[in-house]
Amino acid sequence: MTKKLVVALFAVVLAISAVCADAASENFKKGLQLYRSGDLEAAAASMQAAVDEDPKDGYANSWLGFIRLKQNKPAEAVAPLQKASELMPNDSEVWTNLGTALLLIGEEQKAADAYGQALKLRPTSAEVIYNLAGVELRLGHPDKAEKLLRDAALRKPNDANIQNNLGIALQQQGKLDEAITAFKKASSLDPNNPSILLNLGLAQKEKGDLAGAKQSLQRAAAAGKDNYYSHLALGEIYAKENKVDEAIKEYAAAASLKPDQFTPNYNLGILYARQNKHTLAIDAFSAALKAKPTDLETMTGLGWSLFKAGRQQEAVKQLKVVVEQDSSYVPAHKRLAAVYTAQKDAAADSESRRALRDLAVAEWQIVAKLDPKDVNARISLGNLYLEMREFDKAAAEYKAASNIDPKNQQAKLGLGLILVEQEKFYDAIALFREIIKSNPNLAAAYNNLGVALEKVGRKDEARQQYQKALKIDPNYSDAKYNLDRLGQ
Repeated sequence: MTKKLVVALFAVVLAISAVCADAASENFKKGLQLYRSGDLEAAAASMQAAVDEDPKDGYANSWLGFIRLKQNKPAEAVAPLQKASELMPNDSEVWTNLGTALLLIGEEQKAADAYGQALKLRPTSAEVIYNLAGVELRLGHPDKAEKLLRDAALRKPNDANIQNNLGIALQQQGKLDEAITAFKKASSLDPNNPSILLNLGLAQKEKGDLAGAKQSLQRAAAAGKDNYYSHLALGEIYAKENKVDEAIKEYAAAASLKPDQFTPNYNLGILYARQNKHTLAIDAFSAALKAKPTDLETMTGLGWSLFKAGRQQEAVKQLKVVVEQDSSYVPAHKRLAAVYTAQKDAAADSESRRALRDLAVAEWQIVAKLDPKDVNARISLGNLYLEMREFDKAAAEYKAASNIDPKNQQAKLGLGLILVEQEKFYDAIALFREIIKSNPNLAAAYNNLGVALEKVGRKDEARQQYQKALKIDPNYSDAKYNLDRLGQ
């Protein structure tokens, strides 16, 4: 999922209180001059000296905290601002700046308390209301934030940031129509703000307005330098619309902006695999695993892509790592079974085929035990047992598959093949005809019916069935072989 950004621009407010020149220390005066000249480090040093000289100087503490905030050193701002709040408890600017410092070091609840004190002192300040609402959003209180932001919007109706955060508060409560209205108003006030456009696009996406979402997100991507989330959300939309090339382009753009992020790389792996671009899928899954080294789904995707790229031993090794990490993870067992089956089919000698078949059986047995209702596991086991001529075991698996899904024709086809192998040809013919009646577009049923008819000497009828199979699937190799063997 795309991360929803809470774009809250918290105001750092400090009104320069009147200070009597005679009362102010020389260090304090020097600190003010240095601050106004832009030398923040020297200004902070002078203010610290003023505080050291008189720890009860509320103005010096307040200014020291403010300058530390301007230096982006909120952790160093907290102590002097807390001291200033004790010395000047009726100064709303001190409480506002203390709230901002606490917020920036992750102390959201303490920040809310500080902003609350500021609001008691300045109940009509849109800036203080806005800051408190932003903290309420972070604390997971969108209803409280909405109430505050509606108040702030009445006081400053043309403030884009207030409208933006109001939209976020509304969206978090599921009020999408109202949220979109707020985001649109924010965008009209600040048309090229990428964060506002992103939030509008995400709300439209959640609402199901994909066309509107794409337009907003494309504008956001074009307007901002750090447009990672815009590209990520666009990728999700295009993937949902099955526009794979467009989705890949957007995910690749997101990954280029933040190469260490899991989501774009994982999604690239999925989409490249869908396009049979397995080398690219391997690279993408590998990048995703750097972010989440133990993610089972990604590890399994990498293993399967290695197999599809022809790197079978690496695939087996990778998939074994997955099942060793979590022996109950069904998808990895399924992929291992498929790899072993493919290796079996390609093996040059019977001993290797038997060994690989046993490995495949073992994996499918694990799947069937972990997920007794997995039809594919039952059918795959039935096919392997049929190949091993263990007809009773094969029949049991096919019947289990039919019990799980009575409409599954593959299970019935398997039972029909058992009848052929047991030379119960007329029973097989009846079963294959029953399958065709239920599913007249199943090429394998016509082919298998042809085989059974041929076994009882009805070659002309068999030929017709092979022809029907090829009409449904012109590339069906078994039917082609059988028809060529009989003669067109």
